[in-house]
Amino acid sequence: MSTREDKENLVDCFSGSLGKDLLGAERPIFDGMVSDVFGFNAVQVGFPQHDFLAHSRIPNKFVMSESSFGQIRGLPHQNPIKSNSIDLVVLPHGLEFSINPHGVVREIERILVPGGSLVLSAFNPMSLWGVRHLLKKCTVKGNGVPTELLSLWRVKDWLKLLSIEVEAGRWGFYRAPVHSDKWRERFLFMESAGDRWWPILGGVYMLKGVKKVRGMRLSIDRWPSYRSVRPAVGSTHKETAKVIELGGVDE
Repeated sequence: MSTREDKENLVDCFSGSLGKDLLGAERPIFDGMVSDVFGFNAVQVGFPQHDFLAHSRIPNKFVMSESSFGQIRGLPHQNPIKSNSIDLVVLPHGLEFSINPHGVVREIERILVPGGSLVLSAFNPMSLWGVRHLLKKCTVKGNGVPTELLSLWRVKDWLKLLSIEVEAGRWGFYRAPVHSDKWRERFLFMESAGDRWWPILGGVYMLKGVKKVRGMRLSIDRWPSYRSVRPAVGSTHKETAKVIELGGVDE
């Protein structure tokens, strides 16, 4: 899958009435998970047209995107941000549409400070959204359909291997993912029933993790010398732009 196809599909993820309902279900959870994270620098990866850091109390907020709409231009699996410089990374659906999802997680671990937080969302393959994905994958080929949806347990294993400890998680959007507003309203009862009776069948899952380092000891001495992320991305910005112009990195 090309980088261009990934970008176009991500833009469509929250478009239309179905996408707006999905955004309405995810935003309150994102807001709650980011509101109690403190620090100096926060980065949102993707979706520059939507502000998932609106409720974050961190002063320096940036959006990294493959397009020119973000403050930082870079690839999710090969970003230009300095290591150990970010307190919070927000990743809305940045794994399932990536050409290298495991590389995305590795990069996030690299740029997070010890004790830094990651908040992500992804589609659940064990749901009606997963069935919709399989049908779309079989009927629509070569149009930016992600090759695979990642299960919660697989993502948690990746995070664990990279010393990112999951602290909280939520399931959401149990309704059938149909484009008809009328039919989605008819399935609205599934939201309350799903939370109670079949939570693991939610259309999306959201995780909040914290980077843990063995022998880590937080000291107040580090705070005065901790600076904005802006200087950290300047030196490699041109290199990243060149990678994007070439169409990404082949695996």
